[in-house]
Amino acid sequence: MRSNQTQLQRKRLSDQIIEELVERISNGELCPGDKLPPEPQLMKRFGVGRSSIREAVGALELLGILSVRPGQGTRITEATENSKSIGLSLITMGREKISELVEARSEIEQTIARLAAERATAADLAEIKKQHNKIIHAQKNNHDLIEADLEFHRAVANSCHNTIFIRFFSELNLPMRHWMEQKAKHDWGFANVVTEHEAIINAIESQDSKAAQLAMGKHIEVAGKNLISAMQEIDIKAHKE
Repeated sequence: MRSNQTQLQRKRLSDQIIEELVERISNGELCPGDKLPPEPQLMKRFGVGRSSIREAVGALELLGILSVRPGQGTRITEATENSKSIGLSLITMGREKISELVEARSEIEQTIARLAAERATAADLAEIKKQHNKIIHAQKNNHDLIEADLEFHRAVANSCHNTIFIRFFSELNLPMRHWMEQKAKHDWGFANVVTEHEAIINAIESQDSKAAQLAMGKHIEVAGKNLISAMQEIDIKAHKE
């Protein structure tokens, strides 16, 4: 930690602790595998109570930046630089802003799916199906589903033939990747991903824009709610302990 005690203003204390920790990870002061000081030391260094420390650590654990193991302490994970950036962008936007992220992704991708049903070419549809088959293969062979899932959504986005919506989709790419990582980690929907994607494909192939929009909305809804619930549970648990 910094040599001088870091006294934080009482405004989203846990988020300020997170910013401090992620800044130190980003600039190399804390490296993968490094162990955080014990909880009492963190409380003293930051000048905050136990609940704020636990809320911050719990949120960073959810985002894959910290690993908490009983008897072994809390360590920095082997997360990539992208993962660190994703984690920071999600958590420092605040819990209420995560709800806005979920809402934005849902609305953008529903519109994309609707337009894809109206505009997708034969080549577009072939690419969507190709990416869907990669997901089936990855699921059967226990391979990484995250990249395959992202590529499926990217193929649908490209099929809407609207450069602005495609750009919006690209801007959400990093938060979406982390969202999918959490979905896989906590089993928030990958079990049903093939069926849900098939509903989207069938609607696009049938040029049924309403069905495509509804299918995409349903696909995103459950994982989004679980992401929000997980962040809220961290707050509640931290303040009870």
